[in-house]
Amino acid sequence: MRDNGGVVRIHRFSRTRGQADRAVKAGRATRLLPGIVADAGRSDDPRVKMQAIHMWHRDAVIIGKAALVAQGMIPPGSRTRDFSVVHEVEAFSRTRGLVREGIRVHRWRVPRRYVTQYRDVPMAIPEASVLLLAVRGEWEWVCEALRQKLVTPRSCRVARSCLSWKFDRHRISAALADISFNPWSVPELWLSRALRAVGFTGWHANRKVSTAEGVFTLDQAFDAERVGVEVDGRCVHGTPQGYEATMLRSASLDRHGWRMLHITPTMLRQRPRFVLEWLSQRIHKRHRPKFMMSDQELLRIMFGLAPA
Repeated sequence: MRDNGGVVRIHRFSRTRGQADRAVKAGRATRLLPGIVADAGRSDDPRVKMQAIHMWHRDAVIIGKAALVAQGMIPPGSRTRDFSVVHEVEAFSRTRGLVREGIRVHRWRVPRRYVTQYRDVPMAIPEASVLLLAVRGEWEWVCEALRQKLVTPRSCRVARSCLSWKFDRHRISAALADISFNPWSVPELWLSRALRAVGFTGWHANRKVSTAEGVFTLDQAFDAERVGVEVDGRCVHGTPQGYEATMLRSASLDRHGWRMLHITPTMLRQRPRFVLEWLSQRIHKRHRPKFMMSDQELLRIMFGLAPA
């Protein structure tokens, strides 16, 4: 068990089967999967669970949140590559399906060209995990993967066939349409969905603007009007350092002819129509929407409950 990172496979006729049964009964070991025993003190570690899945069935391919963290992503709300935030390890297998506490194996095959290795454990490429989470609506992880440049909208489009036989093409296309905005936070995704729904044109998400003070990335930018929109969350922009950086950023952009509009996630959730009408007054007529939706309609689209 020490040689295998806290997990070991016990065959039916193994000489150590009795020893393993006694260790499980005494609470020193945990039976994670059929024939797979792990150290009781490490059985909650997602890395141990990934190794256990690999030992249980060599064909299984790890996918989802655990795969993203293993491939270098820092989870949302963390500052380090913390596996403890992953509460369930997922995998796809061509021939087996299984559900255990903290482990879920789906009976599905990932094409080999979308499979890589992590410590000898087969793992889906980041694009496959991001697409899976996007189709399910777990956008916090998707946005974080895009922000950390683990994937790009283009790489996700190239890899769309990795899940083409598990989900219908309309769900995959809808997920890719949202990923194409390259949102770095969920409120940015809400705003992009709302802009698309009512028909704003001439805008780009995460637009880089060079100034004498540095290069700044605007959440949304209308290049022709030189109008930028920033979704300022409290957790980042509400800190003393975040507030100072926001003020310097706005002053620098203003010096270079950009007019910045600052909104908050709460404004988007409570009065999305007001936000869009305010923005519409600041841009050229040719880029304005030709109609406007009610707050209820916009909220359903923003939260993914209705198509744009």
